[in-house]
Amino acid sequence: MGNYNYFYRCIGCGRELDAPYSVCPFCGGPVIIEYPEPRFRVDKSRPGIWRYGSLLPGFGETVSHGEGLTPISSVDGVLVKNEKKNSTGTYADRASAVIASYAKSTGVRLIKTEYIEAFTQSLLYYLKGMAKVRVLVRSLDSLSMDDIVRIYGMNNVDVTTKDTSIGDEARINYLNPLTIEGLKTIVFELYERRVRAENIVVPLETGVLAYSLVKGLDDLRKAGAEPGYTVVAAVVKGASVPEIVMRLGVKVAEIEAEEVLDALGRLTRKGFVTMPISAVSFAVARILGSSVAVLTMGYKPYRLYTGRGQLREEIIELLREKGRMTAYEMWKERQSYTLRAFYKVLRGMEVRGEVCSEVEARGARKVKYFRLCKNP
Repeated sequence: MGNYNYFYRCIGCGRELDAPYSVCPFCGGPVIIEYPEPRFRVDKSRPGIWRYGSLLPGFGETVSHGEGLTPISSVDGVLVKNEKKNSTGTYADRASAVIASYAKSTGVRLIKTEYIEAFTQSLLYYLKGMAKVRVLVRSLDSLSMDDIVRIYGMNNVDVTTKDTSIGDEARINYLNPLTIEGLKTIVFELYERRVRAENIVVPLETGVLAYSLVKGLDDLRKAGAEPGYTVVAAVVKGASVPEIVMRLGVKVAEIEAEEVLDALGRLTRKGFVTMPISAVSFAVARILGSSVAVLTMGYKPYRLYTGRGQLREEIIELLREKGRMTAYEMWKERQSYTLRAFYKVLRGMEVRGEVCSEVEARGARKVKYFRLCKNP
């Protein structure tokens, strides 16, 4: 169950409102959802982000497509929360799950939203068969080819360049209290898993993701928890800072463009493909240390080299750096290959005398470690 004791409030003028407005109709300030009696409880029987229903708005019906619970792994010594593993490959699915639940529970049948690539794609997926969507496109140049194909291939979508209202349509842009509630669950997952880090680094972009995580931390504290994280919004030096970030005092870390290129290179050499905006948060997290980088578009393994000879070279590089490692530990560092490939290559290297192994007891298990036994 969700928390039915909540209300909408403008953080600009403080007024309580009767709907999830994108901005306050009185002062234009951001609108959030507040809980008079916050509590944090994890219900593992519920799907997706709704396991955190005690700190999410209570709706009569909820919608989930398996969003949330995205994996955390170490990439080049940096903890990475991979939001690519959501239903449409973006953290926006968390927001869409809450928006779709609101629409289904309140009977909204027509929604108008301003086009933002990843968010629009996600929202259309979650609202399919539930509500008709009018997509406002401010600039034709902003439309991606993938979205053109998807949008015009769906029956529940109209596209317009005219910012006019029709009947009882609900206006739900990316910045709205429902989006904030969905995105903040990233923080809840880190807290539930007791991830050891001081900072949660996200790309600045519109500032909505950063503020949502700040709001999630605030909700946890009000519920009596002590998450101990600081949200850091990462941006390339010289870029503008959104008003919502300045207004709410979100911590911002600037980085040189050259450092972003270096981060892209590091990720690519390890077999991962990601967007430059994600590399910004990765680079800042690497510099700050003790940080989790939230990659906005995530990353997907991409095998740059298919031959086992290349994997052999990477195993040698790892063992020279670390001294000794298990096959699993090596695979965690080089996930562009399969774990099975590591075992096969290591078996051959052991036969040839390139690596030596030793077995140690770890509790009730036996663990096999590998090390270089000569200079290959």
